[in-house]
Amino acid sequence: MTSGNSSPNPVGPSTVRLGHGRNSRVLLRGFRLEILAPGQPPRTVRFNVPAIRIGADPACELVLSDPAVSRAHVSIEQTPRGHRLRDLESTNGTRLDGTPVRDADLVPGAILTLGMTQIRFDPDDHSVPLVPVQGDSYHGLIGRSPAMRDLFAHLELVAATPLSVILLGPTGCGKEMAARALHEASPRAGGPFVVFDCGSIDRELVGASLFGHREGAYTGAAGSRKGAFQSAHGGTLLLDEIGELPLDLQPRLLRALERREVQPLGSDQIVRVDVRVVAATHRDLEAMVAGGTFREDLLYRLAGLSLMMPPLARRREDLEPLARHILARSRPDARLTVEAMDRLESHSWPGNVRELKNVIERAAGLTRSPVIDVADIRLGTIHLGHTPPRAPAATPSPDAPAGPPVSPPPDAPPAVVPMTLHEAELLALRTALRAAGGNKSQAARLLGIARKTLREKMERYGLTSSDDRKD
Repeated sequence: MTSGNSSPNPVGPSTVRLGHGRNSRVLLRGFRLEILAPGQPPRTVRFNVPAIRIGADPACELVLSDPAVSRAHVSIEQTPRGHRLRDLESTNGTRLDGTPVRDADLVPGAILTLGMTQIRFDPDDHSVPLVPVQGDSYHGLIGRSPAMRDLFAHLELVAATPLSVILLGPTGCGKEMAARALHEASPRAGGPFVVFDCGSIDRELVGASLFGHREGAYTGAAGSRKGAFQSAHGGTLLLDEIGELPLDLQPRLLRALERREVQPLGSDQIVRVDVRVVAATHRDLEAMVAGGTFREDLLYRLAGLSLMMPPLARRREDLEPLARHILARSRPDARLTVEAMDRLESHSWPGNVRELKNVIERAAGLTRSPVIDVADIRLGTIHLGHTPPRAPAATPSPDAPAGPPVSPPPDAPPAVVPMTLHEAELLALRTALRAAGGNKSQAARLLGIARKTLREKMERYGLTSSDDRKD
């Protein structure tokens, strides 16, 4: 766990690098509003979020009963330069220190006038303790390294708040699992958890898939679709690989985040959504902002908290518990030998936790014995149906002195272990069934084949395990 007496970690555009021994407190950046409305006693409210809306609509973060205030009157947003006031096309306008404004920076002590209501603005930053989480797991995340314990504590802190979060780190390091853990630890756990991969959808269809569309909105739109925001209503939306989102769609995303509403493609209807957004990417978003490929205001709107997750190679203490956890989920009756575990620990894991998961599930799927030994651990590239040529053995000279067998150098790459086409297909079937919880229709979709074809292949390979129980 982190410790020290230095200044606390800031929550906002700066990034918390997990496990770097910073300190035990986190600075929450926020502001305080003192409200004086006619016929009501003065009141003070505090916010620790990147943006709020003020208006008469109950969906606003600050609701005013003033009849001269519009449903969504103004927003206050955190920016690189401080906080900014934006009028949201209100009916009666907004005054800042007596002057009509549409868009202006806020300074301490500024007075906002909305209808007949006056609001005083002041920054209100304060630090809160980072409380350690007991145990080696947190809502499905596994780890005992300082970095993972740091991650658990930060997720626990932010789960109860409405803060948006950006998860940074290399591909395969567990960003989606961290987002799911945040969702399950939050008050939104009973709602949906929706993953939207910004990099895997055709560029022309990203907007429709994210915000929804109506029938006939574009060529091929045979029916209406809710989109990711509406599907995640009441829950959490993970925008995976947010750095891949096209620049021309970023203003629409920013508007949806600010106003908590979306407009499906081909529709005049505005749909209100209640969604907590988590973003993830392996890209350097600050460098993208500098290069003009990512909007600065969108970054600050998403970055209520930014966490840099380390690669698996930098948290080797987590390798064994992760491997055993993955194996227990894939095949509860199996176990890893000490030699197999040594083989796993000698690998550099460029593909991170995702690569480890693939290796363990491959071994569990192809090994008949419940004991998984070093020979069952297949690392690196597998050449289907190909056996690497073996060099001819040298014939020793009868006069040569006998010596110990020559071992390969310790840094030599592992030998490539072949996998037959039969083995590869069997592994694919088992993996898809396991991922689909035994649901044949879903497994067939994962494999890109018809359900009937899946049944035929299952019969051919004699798959009658528990993977096939749920229909």
